[in-house]
Order: sequence, then C-alpha cells, then structure tokens
Amino acid sequence: MKYQAPRGTQDILPKDSAKWQRVIDICRKALEKHSFNFVSTPIFEHTELFHRSVGESSDIVNKEMYTFLDRSERSLTLRPEATAGVLRSYIENGLHREPKPVRLWTYGPMFRYERPQAGRYRQFNQVDAEILGSNSISCEIEAMFMLSEIFDKLGLEFRIEINSLGDEESRNAYKEYFQKYTKGFLGDLCEDCNRRYEQNPLRMLDCKVKQDQEIYASCKKPVEFLSEPSAKRWEEIKTILGVYKDKTQRKIKNIVTNPSLVRGLDYYNDFVFEIKSTSEVLKGQSTICAGGRYDSLVASLGGPDTPGFGFGIGVERLMLVIEEILKKSSSLMFISNQPEIFEIVNDVSKLDLGINFEISYNPNNVGKQIEQAIKKNIDFIVFYLDDEKAKGSLKIKNLKTREEKECKSDINELINFFNSQFSTLNS
Repeated sequence: MKYQAPRGTQDILPKDSAKWQRVIDICRKALEKHSFNFVSTPIFEHTELFHRSVGESSDIVNKEMYTFLDRSERSLTLRPEATAGVLRSYIENGLHREPKPVRLWTYGPMFRYERPQAGRYRQFNQVDAEILGSNSISCEIEAMFMLSEIFDKLGLEFRIEINSLGDEESRNAYKEYFQKYTKGFLGDLCEDCNRRYEQNPLRMLDCKVKQDQEIYASCKKPVEFLSEPSAKRWEEIKTILGVYKDKTQRKIKNIVTNPSLVRGLDYYNDFVFEIKSTSEVLKGQSTICAGGRYDSLVASLGGPDTPGFGFGIGVERLMLVIEEILKKSSSLMFISNQPEIFEIVNDVSKLDLGINFEISYNPNNVGKQIEQAIKKNIDFIVFYLDDEKAKGSLKIKNLKTREEKECKSDINELINFFNSQFSTLNS
C-alpha cells in the first residue's frame, strides 16, 4: 500500500523551512515588540464553543468543522479558528482579572473541511492575535501599522481593505432593510443565502455565488446604516489611518475602504478588515490576513463584558507569495575518522558563531564525502583525519574559493579562526 498525505494537507519540507521560519519569526518579533504574550491552546475543543462563538449561520459551523465523538460520547471539534480557544482560555484561567488590555497571540494548525485550492488547505496554519479589554480605536490603528510593517518586512505587495459593520443598533437597522430588499429574490438565491436570511442576513453579502452577488450589488451597504457612535468611530479611524489623504502623504499607502466587506464569522462588530496580496499567484484566494472587533464575544462565552479585537494571518498563503529566503548562516561539515572529533565539535557548538554544521565520521571515501558537501552547498569542510591528528591540527577547506588553511585543534585557536572566517561571511 502506498501512503500519501490526506487530501488538503501538506508536508513542510527542508527546502521551504527557511521561508516558513522567517514568516513565524517576523510575526513573533513584531507581536512581542507590541507587548503581545504567547499562549498555546488545544487543537480540539468542545464543539459547543465553536457553535456559540463562530455562529450557527457561518459556513464553518454548517459545512467545514471536523467534529467527532470521543469514547465518552462527548462532541469535540478540531479548531477551525483560533479566537474561540484563546477566549475560552482567557475566561477559564482568570486572565480577565489581569490589567487591561490583555494582549495574547498564538500560532498553530487549524482545520476546515473545504475544497483545497491555492493556499487553502484542510489543515492550515495561522498566526493569531487578540487584544482583550479595550474599546479604544488604538487597537485598530496600531494593528494596521503593525501588520503593514510585518508584510513590508516579508517583501510583499499588498492592499488593506477596511470597513465598518456598526454596533448592534446599526446592524439591526441594516438587517431590517436588507431582509425587505431581498425578500422578493429568495426564490433566485442559493440555499445558503436562504438559510442566512433568517439567521444572519449580513452574511448573505459574503456569498460567493455570482448570481447572488449581482442581486446584492445595487443594495445599500452596512456602512450607510451606522449609528451616531459607530459613524463617529468609523470617521476617526479613517482620518487617523490617512484614508482621505493623497497616497503619497499616507503612512500606510495601500489602505482603502471597501463598503462591501463583511467577514465570514458572526461575532464581528464595527471595524473589520482584510489584507490581500496583489500577487497573481493566489488569484481568487488573495486574503493573507483578516480580522476585526468583537465586543460581545467574551460575554457570549460566559465571561465578563469585555470588548475585543483580533486577527489571523494565513501562513500557507504567505509561503506562496514571499520570495525565496537566501541562506544566511554559514555551514561546515566535519570529516573525520577520529573519535576525538566529537569533543572538538562539542566545543565548537558552544560558540555563538552563527554557523550550521554536521559530522561525517569515519568516512570510507573522502572524495565522495566532499562531493556530498558540494551538493549540499556547504561553505567549509573541516578535515580531522590521520595526518591532522598527528599534527594536532585541523585542515579547513573553503568550498567557495577552494582555499585551504590549517589551524591548531586547540579551542582558543578555533575561536579565533572561526570568528575571522565567519564574521565577514555572515555580516
């Protein structure tokens, strides 16, 4: 039997690991710089958590969750998104009693049963961040600047689209209007939109069926029904982000409003956003980051009344659009038939030299080992064979320049040699 990875999953192979780690490292450094603290939550939770948080009308709950019964007949679900688990942990572990706002971030696999496409997998990874306990627009403003910095550092071309769904009063007013507008079209709309008509009409705007979108194209948008507090909040956010300024004068040059933007989760209110790659690689799956404000979600999960804001970054989609990462660490291979080589390598490994190394002990064919080092694109070979042992030295060959040098096997001599060789190579 030939085993293959399940459909909608993938292996991250060594050739891609540098890109993968770069994405995570840049996100981690930016989030920690902005005072986010890391949390780790289980990859499965009680199913009810996602029903209450993500929403009964969402495609995730209705079509995409991996749900199963354990041996005690309890319904569990592999997490389809990170926010619900982070908020469950926030409530359960008393983090809501800490000074506000509480800033949390996490990273790991999520699971949704959907048709695999470019950058879309059934097991996919996200970097997730949440700010809990603040209703200040500083959450939205800071996040837009921080995310812009992250994607700039990754070398991406992107566009930030923002919108406001309004508060509860705003959304109730829009719901009443939109149900009246679409009532006469129900026979022409897809099954999902007919279901959403009663559960959450706003979600109908997120429908991907072309015929349905044509029907919705001429209707008013949620931003036209904002209450006075929501409208004031929305205008202040746009002003600070520089939406009204000429692009050349904006701090974030690629930010635009999109009045048709709604998110696929039921818990959002007021500010929502999506960041889209402008690369042709992703085609229809161009969203690389999305999120928004959710001021009622913590309370709906049994916690205290707590405003919140958060977002998720899709790692697999970033992997498709960021450039190859050049190797920055120098590498060397120790080739030896002497057991003392392990003591030498142990000393080298304690040095902070920014090098990667491996040991080829007791090679039968030195020429073949050199050939393997060349194929692996190794920078240096360190020989410690019979002749080197007799002289108490190491022979170092630079595979890029073919230059050879000898160095005493004394650790202090090694430190001086490696520092002189690698400080310039790794700078």
